[in-house]
Amino acid sequence: MSTTDTGAAPVRSQTATEVWFTMNSLVRDQAKQSRTRISEVIDIPFSRFRALRRVAVRPMTQRDLAERMGVDASAMSGIVDDLVARGLVTREADADDGRRKRVTITDDGRRVVDEVTENPATAPDMFAALDESQLRQLAGLLELLREAEES
Repeated sequence: MSTTDTGAAPVRSQTATEVWFTMNSLVRDQAKQSRTRISEVIDIPFSRFRALRRVAVRPMTQRDLAERMGVDASAMSGIVDDLVARGLVTREADADDGRRKRVTITDDGRRVVDEVTENPATAPDMFAALDESQLRQLAGLLELLREAEES
């Protein structure tokens, strides 16, 4: 059994699968509340914000964006069309393969993402259980997972 040095109750060792299920459940259980909170901060549909947040991390092809979001090509085309019309992303032919479309966030799009991510009311209430150090530690661990997933 391992313990944390934060004074928290002992936590038994868990497999990666158990940790994944816990993380997945926490996110899914908060999804509706999160969508509502984000909608209160910005005036775009949540599906558009999900796409915008992904391309804020790095530009990607429209096909990759659709795969990562779990939507079909026609739905993604509509999402990207809307984001382009709002001036939040650009869509251009990919430099390596002109048949592919690369989606890139604009300065206005970055401002929208920043407006949501910098608003403390956007995060679920459960994050109040973490102090600043724990939040930084969690952010670092999630970044490691994101990098591993993209490699």
